[in-house]
Amino acid sequence: MEVFGIFKQIKNGLTKAIIAVAAITGFCFVTAHVSSASVETDFINQLKEPVVKVSRANHLYPSVMMAQAIVESDFGQSELSLDANNYFGVKGAYNGQSVTMSTGEYTTKGKHYMTAAAFKKYPTVVASIKDNAYLLRHGTLTDPDYYAGTWTTNATSSADAAMALSLTYATDMNYGNKLNAIITKYDLNKLDGSASSGDIHSKIDASLNKQLAGKKDNSAVEAESSQSKINSIPKRIIPNFVFNDKGATKINQGDSVIQFNSLPLERIIRK
Repeated sequence: MEVFGIFKQIKNGLTKAIIAVAAITGFCFVTAHVSSASVETDFINQLKEPVVKVSRANHLYPSVMMAQAIVESDFGQSELSLDANNYFGVKGAYNGQSVTMSTGEYTTKGKHYMTAAAFKKYPTVVASIKDNAYLLRHGTLTDPDYYAGTWTTNATSSADAAMALSLTYATDMNYGNKLNAIITKYDLNKLDGSASSGDIHSKIDASLNKQLAGKKDNSAVEAESSQSKINSIPKRIIPNFVFNDKGATKINQGDSVIQFNSLPLERIIRK
């Protein structure tokens, strides 16, 4: 009986220990989750105002720009964003300032590899946001419309704009899908509001101009291939003698003449 009592005490002790460990583990998990959610929420709230302002001023989708900042900077926790205020992974130099860091790239066949590259170093987060907008609006030196698929005047939705960045902004062919997943998870479309409503007239005008241009081209082709009916009528339709008070002029054989009724045309005109 004494041995049985000892085992019972040990069992109770282990049970309490297990419960305590589970409680601590659960508390740590919840704390970590809350902390992570706080970092994510704080990041979005911090960048919301400048992202929305700059995006709308440049006819871009705020949701896409925010998603880019999240993916490229890991909610502002990446070394590049902390050391260089570079929230979009933009390479090169900004006012002569840059930092060299290791980065992951993809080959055209989708194979991942690591390499070192120079990235722009910005004085502020807002400078990074504005520079990203400038890049999307002005493209590359050889192709100013390289990122035109992201413009609200061309992309009918933020999802389309995000997909337009695949294999253009990043070598990752799944880049657009990642952005859209972020947009959905954090409900970033609410940032867009009426981001593209101001461009509806531009879209309509662009569509009409395109249609009119097509019709104009067709008309030009038809004009070149066949002579106009008006131009095919001989120039001398009405003989000069009809308007001549001094008398009729001789009509040469073969001249084109329009036949009138017995009432002289000059009398009709004068009346």
